Amino acid sequence: MKTFHFLLHSPVYVYTQTCPAGVVPLAFFKEPQGESYLLEREVAEPENLAFTFPCRCIQLEEETALNAVGITAKVAVVLAEHDIPCNVVAAYHHDYFFVPEAMAEQAVALLNNAGLTS
Repeated sequence: MKTFHFLLHSPVYVYTQTCPAGVVPLAFFKEPQGESYLLEREVAEPENLAFTFPCRCIQLEEETALNAVGITAKVAVVLAEHDIPCNVVAAYHHDYFFVPEAMAEQAVALLNNAGLTS
């Protein structure tokens, strides 16, 4: 069994429905209602893009399998107990948790002190 460690990334990200030409978004998803992009706020603001949910990214430092069971649930329980919203992106090597900018420091401290294990 391994104990999970979480790392808070510096940039502030935002969700938007538009991505400027030449910009590579951190994440992109195509939904029936339209496209969603996750961009750094410092890219979105100068372009006057409409955006929502300024957030910071918390990375689960340990590599996780895409078929791992329960990791998102464990993180969600810790954050929900403190009324911290979270959006999750599972990438090939790591899981990423996007929490409101103002709650990011508290969220990463809670996760690192929770003793979550695989």
